[in-house]
Amino acid sequence: MRLRAVPVTLCAFALLAVAAYVATALGSRGGELTLELDWPHRLFAGADRGLAAVIAELRAPRVAAAALTGAALAVAGLVLQGVSRNPLADPFLLGVSGGAGVVVVALYAVPSVIPTLGWWIVPVGAFAGAQAATALVLTLSRGPRGRVTVLGLILGGVVVNAFCAAIMTVLLVSLEPLRLRFASFWLAGGVSSAEWGQIAIAAIGVGVASVFMWARGGAINAFGLGEEGAGLVGVDTRRLLRESAWAASLLTGLAVSLSGMVGYVGLIVPHAVRLLVGGDVRANVPLAAASGALILVVGDAAARSVISPAELPVGVLTALIGTPILFVLIRREMRRGA
Repeated sequence: MRLRAVPVTLCAFALLAVAAYVATALGSRGGELTLELDWPHRLFAGADRGLAAVIAELRAPRVAAAALTGAALAVAGLVLQGVSRNPLADPFLLGVSGGAGVVVVALYAVPSVIPTLGWWIVPVGAFAGAQAATALVLTLSRGPRGRVTVLGLILGGVVVNAFCAAIMTVLLVSLEPLRLRFASFWLAGGVSSAEWGQIAIAAIGVGVASVFMWARGGAINAFGLGEEGAGLVGVDTRRLLRESAWAASLLTGLAVSLSGMVGYVGLIVPHAVRLLVGGDVRANVPLAAASGALILVVGDAAARSVISPAELPVGVLTALIGTPILFVLIRREMRRGA
């Protein structure tokens, strides 16, 4: 039985607020996990300036970055699955992650770039690489009369991702051990290095792109009739495909710039959302954003706790959980096809 979207969405945002509060309280002292649920008092009372600095400069931005990353990937996946009618589509479908990864690994490969320009060059480079990959995919996807097609987007994304993976491999084998460790950790997905300025810019971009896709939800719903069917009911499919590709690219590029390669969130969350409240994209966008943020905030807290005092990249944890779910989805689609 499908539930009403508004109460389910409000419940998801309430759970997100609780999870963010607890995740901010989660820390480590002397190699042991601690849960400081009175952290707002410690932050604003000023009694323990060291702990207040840890909360304000490390824990809180980490939680905010995880929430933004999860929301961006979930909404991007929802939009891509809607316009492609492919239940296995995710935000990395368009080769966006590959483009971002190539630029970041290249930055690590040149020793003087990051120390000279500062931390901001990594997220800016990741975002620029994501947009360049999207532009290349859109160029490759043009069919007769310059029209962008769904099949072209999928095939173009596969080609660009494969090419970028090859370039990254060449760059990684040339890195020094320490730089290789940093680059590998970033590629595995992690939100430990986000800065407040970077988070603020990402929040604006994620908010604008999500609202834009919500406003276009009615047109995306029409793609359930197929590309030709959507055109027959008055949807400009060529324009909508372009808009969806760029919006998904913007969301994924911002997510990658914050946290590296975090997979499966954009694949799994849209399925769960549609299962709960149905297939209306306008109802699904806010619920997908809240659910994706909730999953990644909880996932990052778990990644910090599993092998404490060390930590797993959250992308590794989402892959361990997401791979079996992907297997189930593939088997289900194969049975449907049969």
